[in-house]
Amino acid sequence: MTKERSEFKLIAPMALIVLAAVCALVGSLWVWAEQTDRAARVREENLVRAGIQNLVNESSVLLNPMAIWDEAVRNTDHSYNHGWVQNVYGDYMKNILGFELAYLLDDQNTPVFASRKGKEIPARSYNGFSTEARSLLLDVRKNFNPQTRKLIQKDATRTKYGKLIRVNGRVYAFGAALISTDRRSQITRNQPFVIMGGREISASELTTLADSYALSHVRMLRPGQTALPGSANVIFNDDAGSPLLHLSWMPETPGRKLFIGALGPVLLVSLGLGAVAVLMLHQSQRAARSLIASEAKAKHMALHDGLTGLPNRTLFADRLTQATERVRRLGGNVAVFCIGLDRFKDVNDTLGHQAGDELIRNCASRISSMIRAGDTLARLGGDEFVIIQTDTDGHSASALAKRIQENLTGTVTLDSGQVFCSCSIGVTLISDADVEPAEALRQADLALYRAKELGRGQYAFFELEMDATIKLRKMLETGLREAIHCEEIDVVYQPQVDHFGTIVGVEALARWTHRERGPISPGYFIPLAEECNLMIDLGAVIMRRAMMDSHRWPGLKVAVNVSATQLRGGQFIPRLKEMMNETGVSATRIEIEITEGVLLNDDHQTQIILKDLRSMGFTIALDDFGTGYSSLSYLGRYPVDKIKIDRSFVSNLGVDAEADAVIRAIVKLAKALHLNIVAEGVETKQQRSILKQAGCPIIQGFLFSKPVKVEEIDALLAVQVAPPVKTRIQTSARTTTSVSQSMAMMK
Repeated sequence: MTKERSEFKLIAPMALIVLAAVCALVGSLWVWAEQTDRAARVREENLVRAGIQNLVNESSVLLNPMAIWDEAVRNTDHSYNHGWVQNVYGDYMKNILGFELAYLLDDQNTPVFASRKGKEIPARSYNGFSTEARSLLLDVRKNFNPQTRKLIQKDATRTKYGKLIRVNGRVYAFGAALISTDRRSQITRNQPFVIMGGREISASELTTLADSYALSHVRMLRPGQTALPGSANVIFNDDAGSPLLHLSWMPETPGRKLFIGALGPVLLVSLGLGAVAVLMLHQSQRAARSLIASEAKAKHMALHDGLTGLPNRTLFADRLTQATERVRRLGGNVAVFCIGLDRFKDVNDTLGHQAGDELIRNCASRISSMIRAGDTLARLGGDEFVIIQTDTDGHSASALAKRIQENLTGTVTLDSGQVFCSCSIGVTLISDADVEPAEALRQADLALYRAKELGRGQYAFFELEMDATIKLRKMLETGLREAIHCEEIDVVYQPQVDHFGTIVGVEALARWTHRERGPISPGYFIPLAEECNLMIDLGAVIMRRAMMDSHRWPGLKVAVNVSATQLRGGQFIPRLKEMMNETGVSATRIEIEITEGVLLNDDHQTQIILKDLRSMGFTIALDDFGTGYSSLSYLGRYPVDKIKIDRSFVSNLGVDAEADAVIRAIVKLAKALHLNIVAEGVETKQQRSILKQAGCPIIQGFLFSKPVKVEEIDALLAVQVAPPVKTRIQTSARTTTSVSQSMAMMK
């Protein structure tokens, strides 16, 4: 199986290359075929367009001999002769010239005669399409000089006045000509009579046109009728730009026909060449396989233990060097485990070395199944194993040590009998990249000896400080649990102010003072609460306190942070309603702040919870905006009312031009989505000025106040003085103008 897999790995790239080449060739042929078909379709469309235009021009040309005629001038211009007009412009134009419609207009463009299929019809029927014929009439009248009362251009081959006109739902090729003298008669009026004739674009006409250009069936589409996919189309529009005549037909596809004909031979030739290439590669692999195998075997023997196949001391040292280099570049910790089997010498002495070797292999297999793919298990000799665990910490190292002890402790059945197996483990946690592999192994060995001194079947860490840290964490966890139970968590509030210094809201923040160790940073005890499943209870304490304190500030909205654990706890909404009933607070007084981590999984349940909160009257704010990749895609999907610009952007204002640009972009985005904006971490007047110019209305930070107790919020509200109304209006106008100018520049 290994040989077949290796051969497949070598042949697969060649097969992929051949396949890619075949695909490229076929794709090129297809593109060429498509281009050829497109060119053929365009040629056919141009031919049909020219054919229809020739039909229109022909209508005009046929009328010229009937119009530039002294006899016509005498029977229309000099004295209107109805019988002559009926005979010539009615019967003759229908029977001889093939015009279906004929109209005679006097010098005032008033219809005096109309004929359809050789039969006279009311002259007023012309009024139905007089609007469409106006441009044609104007064009033909331009060929007459009122001063000389003669045609400007008498050459019948050049005076072509034609147009497509729709009459009663049918499309006609109309021609027009001025009735004027050829030699003797003079036109007595300021403008001559005009004869107009129309020939319907009928199915027979289209069939003749298609036969002339060797096209398939050309059909006229009715208004609203869609053309078939892949069809050729020619559209003629009227003077208003609306479709007048839409012709459609299925064009010839010479490229596709050639592609289908050439596809088979191309594939056969390509596959044949590919098969030859694969065969040659296979032969070359067979010649080199023995050399590769021998090199691989020699390398494996140099770096692996002969009994278990695990890495040996040399490879262990190399892997540990790589791990410490990773610590140097990326930080973190690396744990080195030294594992020794308890009383292994007794097994060798009682059952023999063969039993000892079997026990070693058994333990190696079980330990290998318990470590991650990126970790390293090596055998240094005898009964001593070592593990390199990367990207770890004390908790993970302890968990792995416990897991190994549990799995290696118990009765093992060997070929030569049963033995009881247990192990002792020494662990050292390396965070200093300068520690040499030999020193790390020495520390793990010392910890192993300490574990054996404790009575075997134990594990011990080399660094005593790690034990102290674990004890400290346990003590703080116990203290935090007690503080939450006794509601000894303090809640302070940081004001949110506008650019006049007026407090418009406050954010509730948790503080905890341990009875023995004093104040504990929220950056420590909040994650600790998450890890110890205390976050729901801690969040409830903060929310209840914020609701109670909100009664002190009727005009302010109190913002409370809510974690993903609280939202997804299952009882968040019911507990929130209970607290509202208990404290008597309205949901409109509370703002729920969530982080982008809440939205990362695009959880449908989270969407429902946030929509329920919005329907209850709470406003939703997105905290630390801009620090996660999900912000833009989720803003439109979740019911968010406000975004809080992260302090990491604010801190660089006035120092980094990119930070200024990011702030302006966030403000523009928020305004485009009709969201409120708050900037966190404002500490300098320069930052406040830049935020004000960018259009951010609310700021929060040490520039105005640090988080303080409720009494100090009361004091701040008592002494704050609103700026004069005139100043506030002027400042607001300047801010609005600045934002408008910035948006105009963006556009």
